Amino acid sequence: MIRKPYIGILAICFVVSLASCGYHFTGEGSGPKPGLKYIAVPVFENNTSEPNVGALFAGALRREFNQKGNFRVVDVADAEAVFKGTIKNVWIVPIAHSANQTIASNRVTIENRLYLVVDVRCEDKSTGKAIWRDPNFAYYKSYRLNDDPLLNPNALNAFESRGTALEYVTREMAVMVHDRFSSNF
Repeated sequence: MIRKPYIGILAICFVVSLASCGYHFTGEGSGPKPGLKYIAVPVFENNTSEPNVGALFAGALRREFNQKGNFRVVDVADAEAVFKGTIKNVWIVPIAHSANQTIASNRVTIENRLYLVVDVRCEDKSTGKAIWRDPNFAYYKSYRLNDDPLLNPNALNAFESRGTALEYVTREMAVMVHDRFSSNF
C-alpha cells in the first residue's frame, strides 16, 4: 500500500516531468516570427472553376485565428504579416457505387471524395519574404450524393452535400494551418 505523502510526491513529479519534456498543446507558440501580433488574411486567389472557394478558405482561416491563438486579424494596411494563397485544385473522385444496380448499364455513384489543394504562405509585410509556407497543402472529405440515388435522384441534394464537404475541408485545413503556423511546423 502506498502512503499518502508518496502520492503527493508522485503527482508533483508527474507534473514537473510534463513541463520539462517540452510537451505543449497544439496551436500554442509564437509562430515562426517571435513578436508577431497582427496578421491579415485577404481572399485567396482561385485557379479553379469552383466559385468562391478562395473567399471560403480565407474566411475559415480568419475565423480560426480570431478564435484562438496569439494573433490578431487586421486589415492588410495594419498587418505585420499577410497570409496569401492560391487555391490550386479542387476535384471529385467517385469512391462508392451502388451494389448490383445499374441504370442503362452504368454504375450509379453513391459517394464521392472531394480534394482541395492550396498553396498557402505567410509573408512578412515589410520584407515580402515568406516566413511560413506550404505550397501543396491538401486535404479531402468523403460525402454521400443521396440517401437512395436510384429511387430518388436529386441533383440539389448532391450539390448541397458537395458544398457541405467543401466547407468542412476549408474549416479543417484552416485549423491545421493555424496550428502548424503557431507551432512553427
